[in-house]
Amino acid sequence: MMKPSIKFGLIMLVVGIAIGTAITWTLGPFGDTRVHVMEGSTTYANYDGTAIGFSERPGEQGKGYDLAGAMWQEHRGPWNERLGWGESSTCIRPLTSGQKVRLGVVNIAPTQEAPGREVVVWMECLD
Repeated sequence: MMKPSIKFGLIMLVVGIAIGTAITWTLGPFGDTRVHVMEGSTTYANYDGTAIGFSERPGEQGKGYDLAGAMWQEHRGPWNERLGWGESSTCIRPLTSGQKVRLGVVNIAPTQEAPGREVVVWMECLD
């Protein structure tokens, strides 16, 4: 049989975990550190290939994404270092559309001074 003090300690531990989980869930938004993988096509690439329009469904306008700072991979090739300003991947041709890509996107929560946004952390070229 378990001592009352051990039983009380275990109950308090479970209650503490439950309260901590509830507070963390309620207080958000802390951002979503999971990488959301999205596959689709570019709807537009800017003049230097560092920003794209992207749609998961053909015919939709999609959303815009900045690729600067993202790692990238050519179709079945090696991973490349992050894109810098004025640099582009070899699969995103400037001022074109229709490239098949897979994006890894993280949601960054807003703070008091700055808005949140979706950030592309990696991009795979699929063709």
